[in-house]
Amino acid sequence: MTSEQTAGGILTIDLDAVGANWRRLDAMVAGEAAAVVKADAYGLGAEKIAPALAAAGCKTFFVALIDEGVALRTFLGGGEAVIYVLGGLLPGTEEMFVEHALRPVLNSLSEIHAWAAFCS
Repeated sequence: MTSEQTAGGILTIDLDAVGANWRRLDAMVAGEAAAVVKADAYGLGAEKIAPALAAAGCKTFFVALIDEGVALRTFLGGGEAVIYVLGGLLPGTEEMFVEHALRPVLNSLSEIHAWAAFCS
């Protein structure tokens, strides 16, 4: 038996619909809509979802962890996308943020000081 026969259910993701939905939301906001693709795009598969969003015009992404940001940069083929890491600046990760062109969301005064010291 195949896993499809024993799965109990199959989830099919329409990547064209994902892109169309993002374009619709983007048209509704005054600035630019962003995409949150943390936790493997909420279990949908960031490797497929993020490129579909980028193809639809999304330029800004949010992830939870720095490793997700590194993977996302790869899924997007490098590129110009802005990728924010919600989990903040963990001690010793400054170089990794720069190397992969990621932006930490600074969640505390100590993170702000550490990032400012690193950037100066």
